[in-house]
Amino acid sequence: MMKEVKKSPDVEKIMELPISYEEKGKEIGKEIGKEKAIKEMALAMISEGASTAFIAKVTQLSEEEIERLRQEN
Repeated sequence: MMKEVKKSPDVEKIMELPISYEEKGKEIGKEIGKEKAIKEMALAMISEGASTAFIAKVTQLSEEEIERLRQEN
């Protein structure tokens, strides 16, 4: 039975699934971290009195998102 399983062409694909899920999780984590860092940078610029247009240019956040951050803090 084990020999049959080892010969199956799908075995490699099945064995790679946990790795692909782990890699996907890492990518999601990196993206979340990047978004958090950008928002923290925007908040720091808000606290220093930077204009919405300037913050949008530097962070690539929309002006609406920046205004939302201003309202929340």
